[in-house]
Amino acid sequence: MTAHTIRDISPAASSSSDADTCGTPPVPTSYALLKAFFLIGLTGFGGVLPWARRMLVERLGWMTNREFAELLPLAQLLPGPNVANIATVLGRQYRGAKGAAIAVFGLYLAPTIITIGVGYAYARWGHAPITAHLFAGLMPAATGLVIATVLKLVTSLPRGAASIVLVAATFIAVAIMKIPLLIVLAVLGPLGTIAVLRRAHKE
Repeated sequence: MTAHTIRDISPAASSSSDADTCGTPPVPTSYALLKAFFLIGLTGFGGVLPWARRMLVERLGWMTNREFAELLPLAQLLPGPNVANIATVLGRQYRGAKGAAIAVFGLYLAPTIITIGVGYAYARWGHAPITAHLFAGLMPAATGLVIATVLKLVTSLPRGAASIVLVAATFIAVAIMKIPLLIVLAVLGPLGTIAVLRRAHKE
């Protein structure tokens, strides 16, 4: 994790109630971490990632759009769900190991309770025609949420032909050629890093 990915928001760098002179947001309390990720898990119907970005970037301002876009590849490289990995990284950055545990607990609390209830309901009424129609109707909304998040993340990409080429190559490799994501990231990730470093050197 580079220093550019996430701002220095450790407790030593800022108090939990006051922002520093550089405009860094105040470090959230353990309760704030729990509440934020609980709401992300509670409202993340159709995919948690869009709601995680909206909460962390747009509502709370704990990350910039660029920082979220840079943390996402790391979360994808690590085993486990992307948003759970993001919760672990941010919780650890804010409040240490305790913060990581609290963020992940908050993220999974509501979905676990809801899923148990839905699983019970599906076991009883899952084969009813109205259930199939309900799931079919939710699919377009879930797809739209993912597309909206992708479009917002694209705006944070470094400008240049290299970014366009890498995005296109990643899409072709994963969506068309069906190459495993880990292999794609292992190959194209370093290429993207080299391209950004070369551009920064020229500037």
